[in-house]
Amino acid sequence: MHWARLREAFRSARRIGILRTDHLGDMVLTLPMVAAVRQLRPEVELLVFAHPRTKPLVEEQPGITAFVLISGGMREVWRALQEWQPEILFFPRPLFEEAWAAYRAGICYRVGSGYRWYSLLFTHRIYEHRRTAQRHEAEYNVRMVAQAAGVAELPVRLLPPRISAQAHRRVQEVMSRLGLSPAAFVVLHPGGRGSAPRWEPESFALLAQRLEGEGMPCVITGTAAERELAERIRHRYPAACLLFGELSMAEFIALLAQARVVVANSTGALHIAAALGVPVVGLYSLLPSHHPRRWGPYTERATVLTPPQGAPPDAVAAIPVELVEQAVRSWWDSGEAGR
Repeated sequence: MHWARLREAFRSARRIGILRTDHLGDMVLTLPMVAAVRQLRPEVELLVFAHPRTKPLVEEQPGITAFVLISGGMREVWRALQEWQPEILFFPRPLFEEAWAAYRAGICYRVGSGYRWYSLLFTHRIYEHRRTAQRHEAEYNVRMVAQAAGVAELPVRLLPPRISAQAHRRVQEVMSRLGLSPAAFVVLHPGGRGSAPRWEPESFALLAQRLEGEGMPCVITGTAAERELAERIRHRYPAACLLFGELSMAEFIALLAQARVVVANSTGALHIAAALGVPVVGLYSLLPSHHPRRWGPYTERATVLTPPQGAPPDAVAAIPVELVEQAVRSWWDSGEAGR
């Protein structure tokens, strides 16, 4: 289908949708599309179709007219699209099941990658190889909007999550119990989904011990499913302040907002902190599929550390604790810490 028709539809559409049903960090880097659409079409109904785990990122976002939570599966996606019927639907992370559901639901304009075996299901195809990591994921996403709208370039802006009064109160209680003051502690987040190489939990333990020895209190966070990491950390540093499985996602976001610095692997926690304006130290592989050029924190308030010269590109564990400590201390002392 000719691009001129899509651009005309973009100018006149009543509803535009964005469909992405994967993970927290991915959604943080997708939400700049909302700001981009809003800049061009401030009055349009803008829908975001997302996985329930990302609800704290999309609810109360002023640029989103409505968000639709989808756990997964072709039938559930089809039903949601049948009900809401956006005229234009963007697929920043294409999946066959979702593309087929949109086709079956009769969505007029479906914008997605041109490099999938099922790309014929998209009416308009974007020919950019994201796997080469030539750009940042957030930039790739916003470029989809720019191409659909027929404009050369659009700004890329992260959208900070909205923090409810309830989540804020709960985190204040937890901080009081742990003896933490706002903007006067470091969050260390050793976990993640396992899709990218990670720094060892023992290294996080040693980092916490060294930082606290220099007067920088640390709280080490994780989910209930990551308690094995907590045990490994406690074995290495018995005095570690551990917060595993105690907070909801909304409360965890509220905790990140209170931190002075956040240290994490390539995870959603890092991207959420970046969106909140908190300085971050990211620990990254140099493999193309995980490269910080595409997946790094999209903020100037970041230090990204990668495997040292001579180490394999995926050897995140080889990043020296001393380098991470130095990066944290630099942000702590810089006056840039806090929102």
